Amino acid sequence: MRRISNLLPLLLVLFLAGLTLWLRFAVEKGAPAERAEGSLDPDAMVDKLTLTRLNIAGKPNYVLSALRMAHFPGDDSTELDAPRFAKKGEGPAITITAERGTLDHDSEEAHFYGNVLLVREGAPDRDELRVRTEYLHIIARSDIMRTDKPITISEGRSVLSGVGMELNKQTRRFSILARVRGRFEPPPK
Repeated sequence: MRRISNLLPLLLVLFLAGLTLWLRFAVEKGAPAERAEGSLDPDAMVDKLTLTRLNIAGKPNYVLSALRMAHFPGDDSTELDAPRFAKKGEGPAITITAERGTLDHDSEEAHFYGNVLLVREGAPDRDELRVRTEYLHIIARSDIMRTDKPITISEGRSVLSGVGMELNKQTRRFSILARVRGRFEPPPK
């Protein structure tokens, strides 16, 4: 009986030591995988971000800026507060602003949400063009902009509205997908 009572504390200590060792390995193995798959916490945050993409000649192709950027490692997503996209090059400059946005992992695709405004600068013979919507998807590499939400396009006193739009700058093709309505007025002389 004495032997059992002397062994009981030793067995209890060995059991606790084994449990502690098992818990340590379980936590160390599980923690990185859980963080990588579904973390809600950003791993990087930047205030007043400016991202410039250069073309082959080394000149700016487009500039993306935001008041704040947060990167989430779980799905490799990036969220932007008050994003601004500016593209210059051949033809008039285009600027897009919104309340918030997201980028894919290589910054080639952007999604803009909330009070999206696209402005194409005017020319001596043309007024500024403005497109308003609640969502805009930009594929920078292909020069494509699209939405499936209602849009309003204005140029001078002319107004065009509808639901859904696709603009392909490379092919110079512009489409409004449904419920198209418009009023065209010639510019004043």
